Amino acid sequence: MIGRTPSRPARPRVIEQRPRPGFHHPVSRNDVLAILERIGPEAIYGLRSIALGRGPQRRGLSSFGRLCVPGQILLYDLPVPPWHLSGMIAAHDAALLAKAGAVVTVHGDVGVTVVDWPGDTLRQFVLFEVLLHEIGHHILQHHKGKPRARVARTRDHEAFADRFAAKCRLAWARTTSA
Repeated sequence: MIGRTPSRPARPRVIEQRPRPGFHHPVSRNDVLAILERIGPEAIYGLRSIALGRGPQRRGLSSFGRLCVPGQILLYDLPVPPWHLSGMIAAHDAALLAKAGAVVTVHGDVGVTVVDWPGDTLRQFVLFEVLLHEIGHHILQHHKGKPRARVARTRDHEAFADRFAAKCRLAWARTTSA
C-alpha cells in the first residue's frame, strides 16, 4: 500500500497468570518484553507466547521454565525466598545457584538446604539464565524447520540453549561496560 510504513515483526504475547499462594513471578511482563527487544527479531521468530504461569506441583528444586513446542515458553511461578528445601541439593545445582547470586546454605544435621536470593538476583537469574535458555531451545527447534519433532538429543539441546544464553549475557556485558 502507498504511504504505509513497514510494521515491526510480531512480538510474542506475554501472558501473566496469578501465582499460587506463597509463590510469585520474579519477573514482570515488562521485564520479558525488554529482553525480547534486546535479542532482536531473528531470535524470537516463530515464538508465539511467553507465559508467566504456575509451575508443576513438585517438592524440592525443580525446573524454572520450559519450552512447549511449537513456540510457547512457560516461566514458572517460584516460592517467595528464602527457599527451604528438604535434603541436600546436588553440589552442581548449588554451584549454579551460587553463581547466579543465590546464597545456598546446607544444614546437613537437619537435612535442609536454604536458598536465599538477595536483592535483584532472582529476577536476574530468571531473565538471563532461564528465559534466555528457553529461547535458545526455541531457536534450535524452530530453525530446524521441525517445530513438533525433536531435532536434537537432550544433551545437545541443553548445550545449545546454554551457549545461546551465555552468548547473550556476554554481548550485554560488553555493551553495558562500554
